[in-house]
Amino acid sequence: MNSISLGIYLPTRIYWQADTVSKIIAEGLEGYFTLLPRHVDYIAVLVPGVLTVEDHGGGARYFAVDHGSLVKQGGRVNISTRNCIQGKDFSSLVTIVATEFHQIDDLEKKARTALAGLEHSMLRRFAELKKS
Repeated sequence: MNSISLGIYLPTRIYWQADTVSKIIAEGLEGYFTLLPRHVDYIAVLVPGVLTVEDHGGGARYFAVDHGSLVKQGGRVNISTRNCIQGKDFSSLVTIVATEFHQIDDLEKKARTALAGLEHSMLRRFAELKKS
């Protein structure tokens, strides 16, 4: 019986590891995809979504993951993400992804817009100083 070794990594720590995973379902830029033990090597950019991890006994674990990357090489899958929350069921994590991770994205967009405005203002003032 083939298995996948899975590691989920956050910027500051190892979040979760297992050596007996039979199936991984994740969401990438092109939509949901499934990895099995004999799947070809694969790389994907993850979007905020729910990651499903199944073991050989049929049990499933669910993780809400933020933006990140997934790399499958041989029998090993490494997932690197900014944030991860383990939950009891798929539907409760869908709500977390929608409220928490997408809210962070909106705040980041607003912060980037504000920063761009500050940069533009600063450059305009430097240009005005050069004229005088």
